[in-house]
Formats: sequence, structure tokens, C-alpha cells
Amino acid sequence: MEKTKLGIIINKISQKEVSLTRVTLESRIDVLVEDAKRRQYKIKTPSKFFNHMLTSVASRACLNFDIVYKSTSAETLDHVIVEDSGLALGRAVREMLDAKQTQGVNGRGSYSVAFDEALVAVTLSFDGRAYTYLRGEVPGIKLEQVEDILSTNLKQFFEGFAQGAGCVMQIQFFAGNDSHHTWEATFKAFGEALRESLSPCPYRALTTIGLKGTGIEGKQ
Repeated sequence: MEKTKLGIIINKISQKEVSLTRVTLESRIDVLVEDAKRRQYKIKTPSKFFNHMLTSVASRACLNFDIVYKSTSAETLDHVIVEDSGLALGRAVREMLDAKQTQGVNGRGSYSVAFDEALVAVTLSFDGRAYTYLRGEVPGIKLEQVEDILSTNLKQFFEGFAQGAGCVMQIQFFAGNDSHHTWEATFKAFGEALRESLSPCPYRALTTIGLKGTGIEGKQ
């Protein structure tokens, strides 16, 4: 591996576009989040099902995503792929949300999605506090293979996103027997909640939804 600066490298920030690179000794992830007319996404990770889920998020959030994962170590682990992608995407979304605060942005969102027999709700609050809660036990979230990845690894995307974005996330599973359906409903509900969170709210111009008046702690 070539000697490369580790950490987050911000390439571009605006209300409509954020580009960044996150590099560790395990992975390099290039992320572009674009609030613009729909185009073809460039989503490339080693997991086909995870790629499919990220595509669902972009579509429901009404954002264009380019997310390209590259391993910087000898081993490529699904846990790292998913969690690191979540961390990088979360940071990009946080940068876009902060940029939108000039004009006012909602900063929170909640949505439920039914996908065949599955029913899942996701609530987001971008007040600088990084917590993730998964509630409800349904067969569709058990430790098992979902296409080419384990359910337990999919959970790490949401943990990583919350850390990167400084948001509280609540995921409520109401129903679901087929793991594919249950997780697809989850990612789609997350995308919808993200769309609502990034929606304009002039009342909140130059403010945050949290009373402390700051976003994610420690972000320069």
C-alpha cells in the first residue's frame, strides 16, 4: 500500500454537492452525495446486496450517490465494507446538512415502508448525538445469510452512518419473515427519512434542531 494520509479528506462542500474520501489501513472509500437531477449512480462495493441497498437509499432520499470502496489491506471483510461505507456516507450527509443550515434545513425525519410482508420504520435526528437503536424482533433480522452478506453485518451500516453523521437513529421492525424483504424495507425507510431530514425549513435558518446550537461535536 502506498503511503497515504489517513482519515477524512474533504474534496468539495456545498448545499448541493459533497465529495470526500475516507482512508484507513483497512479501506479507502470515495463518496459523492449530490442533490441534483437524477442520474445513474456509481455504487461499487464487494457486496452485491449491499450495493442494491445503497441504491435503494439514494432513490428514496432523492439524492445521487457515488460510493466506491477499495480495500487497503490484504483482507476484505464484509463488516468493514459496510461499517466504513456507513461512516463515510454519514460524514458526507452531515457536511451537506450543515451547508444547508444557512437557508434552513429540517434536520430530522421519520418514515415507515411496507415491502411485501415486511414493515419497518426509521426515525432520524441530526442533533449531533450518535446513537443507533434497533427495536422489535422479527424473523427477517435473524443472523443469517441475505444473498451474499450476513444480516449482522448489514446492521453495521446504520451504526457507522450514525457515528459519521452525528445523528440519533431509531429503527423499529414491525413485521418481516423474509430477510431480503425486511432489510430492503429498512434501507428504503432510511432513505425516505433522510430525504425528509434534508428538506428545506426556513424557520431553522442558521440554527440547529438541538438547543445547544451546535452540530456534530469535534467537526472542524
